[in-house]
Amino acid sequence: MKRALLATMITAMAFVPAAFSQSTDSGTSTLSVGVGPEASFTSNTATTAISGDTKFGAKTGNTNFSYKIRTSQSSGTGSIVMELTAFGANGPAMVDLTYGCTVVAPATGCGSSGVAVSTSTGTNVATFSSDAHSADAGDSGSISWTLVDRTTVKTGDYSSTATFTISAS
Repeated sequence: MKRALLATMITAMAFVPAAFSQSTDSGTSTLSVGVGPEASFTSNTATTAISGDTKFGAKTGNTNFSYKIRTSQSSGTGSIVMELTAFGANGPAMVDLTYGCTVVAPATGCGSSGVAVSTSTGTNVATFSSDAHSADAGDSGSISWTLVDRTTVKTGDYSSTATFTISAS
């Protein structure tokens, strides 16, 4: 019986190191990301005051904005378009309001002045070609407004909302 117990203990002790030994293994994982065209827009001027000459001259104002954009490499395009609401009854006529754009590369602006606004379709503020990339912090631009001050406009305060849309493909 002592021999059987001794044999069992010796056999058990042979397996103890395997039960408490360390084991390591390794594996890999491939990280994959798809980077597509993207765009964002921020108006830095919440309210643009259009003011100036009080003797029926042109009234002017500026709206500043910033944007980030990335267009596709070979056939990408992008744009910033703007659509306005009318000033309202007895207010300035939209045909008397024009604008010009100043933007930095990679954008191409709409021109320095005289661009007609629209209340029904978007008008270009800036365009982007393929493989366009703004700075990581974003790029900036501004819109210079000019409003003809007509004698037929009734006195009062009027407002119009400019809605900007940026896109990238």
